[in-house]
Amino acid sequence: MATCEHCGTAFSAATPEEKFCCRGCEFVAGMIQEAGFDRFYDLKQGLATAPVRSRPFENHDFQWLAPRMAEAESKSTDNTANLDCAIEGISCVGCVWLIEKLFEKHPGAIRAAAHPSAGRLHLEWQAGKSDLIGFATELTRFGYVIAPSASGNSDHERRKLGARMGLCGAFALNAMGFSLPGYLGMPQDFEFAGLFRLIAFLSATLAMLVGGSYFIDRAWRALKARTLHIDLPIALGLISAYSGSIAGWAMGIEGLMYFDFVATFVFLMLGGRFVQTAAIDRNRRRLLRSSPIPSQVRSAGENIELEAISPGLHFEIDPGQAVPVAATLGSDEAEFSLEWINGEAEPRLATPGTRLPAGAILLSRQSADLTADETWAESLLARLTRREDTERSSPILQKILRAYLVVVLIIGLAGFIGWSIAGETAIGLQAMISIFVVSCPCALGVAIPLADDLAASRAERQGAFIRAASLWGRLRHVRKVIFDKTGTLTLERPVLLDPEQVAALDDPSALALARLTSGSLHPVGRTLHETLGTRGQKLLAREGPSAITDHPGHGVSMESPAGTWTLGRSGWKDDGSDRATVLALDGKRIAAFHFQDSVRPDAKQAIASLRSRGCELHILSGDAPEKVAKLAAELDISNNQAHGGLDPDAKADRVRKLDRHDTLYLGDGANDSLAFDAAHVTGTPVVDRSLLEAKSDFYTLGSGLAFLPELFRIADRRAHGVQRAFTFALVYNSCAVFLCLHGHMNPLLAAILMPLSSIISVLLVTLGRR
Repeated sequence: MATCEHCGTAFSAATPEEKFCCRGCEFVAGMIQEAGFDRFYDLKQGLATAPVRSRPFENHDFQWLAPRMAEAESKSTDNTANLDCAIEGISCVGCVWLIEKLFEKHPGAIRAAAHPSAGRLHLEWQAGKSDLIGFATELTRFGYVIAPSASGNSDHERRKLGARMGLCGAFALNAMGFSLPGYLGMPQDFEFAGLFRLIAFLSATLAMLVGGSYFIDRAWRALKARTLHIDLPIALGLISAYSGSIAGWAMGIEGLMYFDFVATFVFLMLGGRFVQTAAIDRNRRRLLRSSPIPSQVRSAGENIELEAISPGLHFEIDPGQAVPVAATLGSDEAEFSLEWINGEAEPRLATPGTRLPAGAILLSRQSADLTADETWAESLLARLTRREDTERSSPILQKILRAYLVVVLIIGLAGFIGWSIAGETAIGLQAMISIFVVSCPCALGVAIPLADDLAASRAERQGAFIRAASLWGRLRHVRKVIFDKTGTLTLERPVLLDPEQVAALDDPSALALARLTSGSLHPVGRTLHETLGTRGQKLLAREGPSAITDHPGHGVSMESPAGTWTLGRSGWKDDGSDRATVLALDGKRIAAFHFQDSVRPDAKQAIASLRSRGCELHILSGDAPEKVAKLAAELDISNNQAHGGLDPDAKADRVRKLDRHDTLYLGDGANDSLAFDAAHVTGTPVVDRSLLEAKSDFYTLGSGLAFLPELFRIADRRAHGVQRAFTFALVYNSCAVFLCLHGHMNPLLAAILMPLSSIISVLLVTLGRR
């Protein structure tokens, strides 16, 4: 496996000279070198970042920026305006430095502050003297895209968790500071002893209110949903320690006062949880791609909400948008992609009167007029896009937690009853509460989040990004891997078989091709535009774009001083009869390009690796059965496990029949949405018009499938690290419970053992990081 010289992602190189995983990375690397910004790679320090892919070659709409900019300048009081934006593509300190340098080049720029963890960009400029749209456009050439800032719920929760952790850290220091004199022999009749105890109590109380409530609330909500969560034993330990401490203070039993333990334990648990959620939230915010499904449609000059669409309504959609409801085309001919709905990769020409299914995406450059045939509520697309973003849990974890809690409760009660029978009720109470306290999974509460973070970092180097923390445990139980076909096993766009034809074009021909394909939504046009790469972008920047005329079903044309340039199917403007896409000038063939659908790089090796692991392999596709059978034969997948011609419901039904909490479904289109809901683990390759990354357990930005078997290996390594930590925790808890049952556990010993056990657990997890 080679490593991309720009983003650091592992990829399969076709030749030893290949240095980049995608055209986007190659283009951005050239831009960085040209601009003299090579320090970017020094600051990046080998960190693997997301592949750039198509971002620099896409046309991005920054119309939203002008009113935001005007509003910010109207509020400026000292001629300094500022604006906060979301940003896609930022991931390291090198990105922060590069964005700042790019902003400094623009007139009126004051400061650009990028925040990789939050996916946000803060801009400050002199009012009336800066062109933010120009800056935003330049950013895209370096692989970054800005969008309106929207404070998502996950970001809000992460910030709240960080605030809780900071406060509880202060409370823990306070509680330990005022408890330590007692451990060091401070006499009980010392005049400030009562005040010290009161401060420790208040610190623990505040820690319970600020941080402990987080775990108690989550445990209670899980119980109401009739499920068990790792937060339940944490909540049990906190409540026991806090209530036991109050009882011990009231009865004068020093061995029950765990105030410093409570505050420290809350801080450590919040720290572990913050580590666990930070990377997950970062991956959830990494993509800012807007959905092809419009939020509104235009009808008679007015914007109509989707919920207000009714049969007979005449409306328009713009290029790149999906038809929200089944509708009849009423305008001129137009090309649509049905890949989202039935997996059919080839664009389809629709004539006036053609009935289009919901989810068909307009590829033509002009808007399309349609007449609705159904309401939004009746639309298949409404069903497919309904999100069920619930966190799936592992059945095995449920069993372990249930057994753990039962054992802890039995031992604790047995200790209390045993000492009570012996006439030592106070010691029995101390023993029971101490068992509940020290049996909290404090070591695992820190070690497991760390293991998750290390595993997610390794996955990112393979080009896979984790969205659900519970993925790793569920992935270990996967025995059936189910693939969609188009865009999942195959590349989302056709592969150019003769790129040398593009390289051989002279400058006027290359400029014509760049203009004809700029902004194209057609898969062939996009492939040609990216193949032109840096050369095409430089020609467009120097000469500018040109007006393009769309000829649905045939191609596109453009007028120039040299004549009429055309790009389209063979035989349209030339006398050819082959299956080529032809660039012609006044009907004279200049170049012919040949394409074919291709399986993703490393697909055969990945499937062989999964098969050696003992996984059953299935293909479920909406594409034609004969195409599915051909691909299955190429990948050596059994014909009776490869099915084509399936609608979304049929896919979901087959997944439900296969699933025994052991399926992984990999798909990319809206027609995979219901199957996603039925599968145990879900993943998606993010493509041009993606939808499923918002509800998947993981997504990938690379072009290959090598990441998939690597995810299983990472899950195994993580599991081995957790098993080591779990074994230690079992030994530690057994010894601690033994001390509790014999009445030898005290708050000082618990306060020492808890952080010590957490440190050892962390070391045991990191031993497996190879």
